[in-house]
Amino acid sequence: MIRLLAWAIVAIAARLAVSWASADAGVFADMTQYHDRAVHLATTGTLFPDALRGPGYPLLLALAYRIGGVSFWSARVANALVGGVLALLTGWLARRCGAGPRAWIAAAVVALYPALVLSSVYLMPDAVYTTLAVLTLLLIRHRAGWMAGLAGVVAGLAIVTRSIGLVLPGVSVVLAAWAAVSRRAAPRGAAMRVLVFVAAAGAVVSPWLVFTTRVAGGPLLDATSGMNVLLGNHPTATGRLVLSDDEPLRQRHVVGAVDVADANDRAMRAGVAWATGHPGQWLRLAGAKLGYLLGLEGREHAWVYGHGYFGARRPLVVWAWGLALIASFPLLVVAAAVGLWRAAGPLEASHVALLAFVVLTCGLHVASFGESRFHLPLVPVLAIAAALGPGAAASRSGAGVGGSRGTAAGRGRRAGRAILASTAVAVLAVVWAGQLPELVEALQRLQTPSGWQSAPPY
Repeated sequence: MIRLLAWAIVAIAARLAVSWASADAGVFADMTQYHDRAVHLATTGTLFPDALRGPGYPLLLALAYRIGGVSFWSARVANALVGGVLALLTGWLARRCGAGPRAWIAAAVVALYPALVLSSVYLMPDAVYTTLAVLTLLLIRHRAGWMAGLAGVVAGLAIVTRSIGLVLPGVSVVLAAWAAVSRRAAPRGAAMRVLVFVAAAGAVVSPWLVFTTRVAGGPLLDATSGMNVLLGNHPTATGRLVLSDDEPLRQRHVVGAVDVADANDRAMRAGVAWATGHPGQWLRLAGAKLGYLLGLEGREHAWVYGHGYFGARRPLVVWAWGLALIASFPLLVVAAAVGLWRAAGPLEASHVALLAFVVLTCGLHVASFGESRFHLPLVPVLAIAAALGPGAAASRSGAGVGGSRGTAAGRGRRAGRAILASTAVAVLAVVWAGQLPELVEALQRLQTPSGWQSAPPY
């Protein structure tokens, strides 16, 4: 635990250092929306009267503003502290997953992962959502009913932070089904824990739904979900976000809506109708969406830098950050694949929960669109996989990860995982090779004297 706490401190220090070096950075685009809602909440004590963004992250920012004053530095200190908690929880969950003394590796990855460190400068909810999701995954593995309720409360907070938190109730269902089928729990007891989980999550989310019904005309987690589905499902969709598509799609499908909820419903219905009406094209798009979701990082950060967010930086700094962002995810995926190959222990509840979280997260993005910034919640899961290995502790079932390596079952599990992991890495390597030229070209443009003001398209 001391080593995990040390890496949590490293995570906080790294984020504060980057924020200090970016002290002049303000807010723009989505960041402005979160900041404005937090300021309104901090100064008036009431929620901003719309449903554009869930209240989870504005609540954290408002707390930071009440404590440290309304300043971007207060927000970034809060982000840094969240990063420290995320590193600690990731290491703790890695221990529960059988990493044993290697759990510090997972905490270290999260502490120093370039995109997570750099994103702490932004006033965006990604780290908060990821922390809540990891805490849910840590709690959901317990069999006690009251722990299911606590996990549901945390999941509810995740859902009102980012609507993709809806995958967490799905994780609880998958975990309960696995426990019942594998006879780890009685079916009735497993179903009861799901009901407790969902009820607790619903109790947290319902006040927000009541609020949005009053201000937006219907219950909404946010006012962007419908457009996100439509932006990912239309005749010229590419699989990732193309901002220039937004206005034409709104004009065609949304204009004339009686309120925000109706606009969201119209966009959602239009996207779903196109997907169901063009299954072949949608399936091809699904592959592209997964490729962008699990793709190379850098596009978003290049866009932010090119709009002057960080000010002018030396070419060496731009190259260093750019290469670190591009290389970090492939290195982590390969490390996770190696960790899965080296770990031959049987599936436990924690493993099932993590796997369900990854699959359901990918599924929701296939329903909308993929961007590499959306894979940040998966980084702790991959970090945990990378921490697995022959030095891991014995599982709760009594079969040690290292001890099962010599058995026929252990060798079979290792072989199966090796095939799956190597196949996934090979497919992703082809995807990454196709994305690399675009990112390198963007880096080259940003190094010109006016690159930080080039305002590249997203």
